[in-house]
Amino acid sequence: MTTLLAHIRIKPGKEAKWEAIMADMVEKTFATEDGVLRYEYWKGEEPLSYYCLLSFRDKWAFYHHQMSDHHESHDFADVLAGIRLEYLDPVKGAGGGLPPTLDPPLPPDASPELATAQKRFPLTIPAWWAERR
Repeated sequence: MTTLLAHIRIKPGKEAKWEAIMADMVEKTFATEDGVLRYEYWKGEEPLSYYCLLSFRDKWAFYHHQMSDHHESHDFADVLAGIRLEYLDPVKGAGGGLPPTLDPPLPPDASPELATAQKRFPLTIPAWWAERR
């Protein structure tokens, strides 16, 4: 399973366009992807700050999402001022029923799209998580 929190900053004046993109992304993600567990967008307290909580069946489902037509078709450069992806791992007994985030190796028969996604979005599994699982 793969869960992450996207820390997002939007360019001034682009809030309405960003929120329309997010509504479209959520609708198309749930309509076309079977590996998505959670996909939610939130406004932060700071102006122009947003968050996305994403959880997928596995890292491959996340990579398929990132490389999907509905993800690739939006002009994110027009609205994004910055984004940082932070991989998350549930606290045992308090993680909303989500399984741990895992980083299996890229299979030898992986498609070029999965290989590209692996390079763009490598998982970061901190060593300290192991002792807390």
